[in-house]
Amino acid sequence: MGLLSSPKASGSKSTSASHGTAIISGAQISLRLLDKAMDGVNIPFVKGVAGIGVEVIQIAKAIQTNREECDILIKRSTSLLIVILSSFSGKTEADIPDHLRKAVERLTSSFQDVLAELRIIDKRAGKQTLGGLARSILYYVDNGEKLKGCSAKLDWAMGEFQVTSKVDSCLKDLERHDELRKGQEAIRNELSEIRGVMKEQFTPNASSKCVTLLKPSFYHF
Repeated sequence: MGLLSSPKASGSKSTSASHGTAIISGAQISLRLLDKAMDGVNIPFVKGVAGIGVEVIQIAKAIQTNREECDILIKRSTSLLIVILSSFSGKTEADIPDHLRKAVERLTSSFQDVLAELRIIDKRAGKQTLGGLARSILYYVDNGEKLKGCSAKLDWAMGEFQVTSKVDSCLKDLERHDELRKGQEAIRNELSEIRGVMKEQFTPNASSKCVTLLKPSFYHF
């Protein structure tokens, strides 16, 4: 089942048809990108974090207040999930080292925290117009700060994951270089053995004859 088949989150109703269409369009593009990035990913815990990320995007799409902060959060979520899915495309669970597995677990935890925060904001947004202007303003400001905090959390999570991935790539390069060095040493040892065998085959008498043949006096008449 693709990411686009994930259940949609329930949220507050649209207050503007045109604005709602723009929100849905942006979120649908994000979901299509993620659905494409999911191709070739067969690791359960990676699919798990992608599923939570999709739910974050869907709830952020449904919230009708603080649209600027919600749209930023959708972009952050999409970028992070594409990085994750691309990193594990074509790999199996056995290919994933422990430190990368733990990095994905931390990412999952970050998305879960953001999801919990968004559910609170979504509920609050549905009641925002019921408590008068003062409460609406208070909720708007507080929700904006919370949404910015969610985006910052995902930014930090993306940075940590990218550093961990880079370290993993460097470790693999070092392993390849070490294997290359060992191969070069083996070749040097084999060449040394061949040289030793060749020296044994050429006796001092044979060497002397070779030198005599090359003496300049041989060419004098």
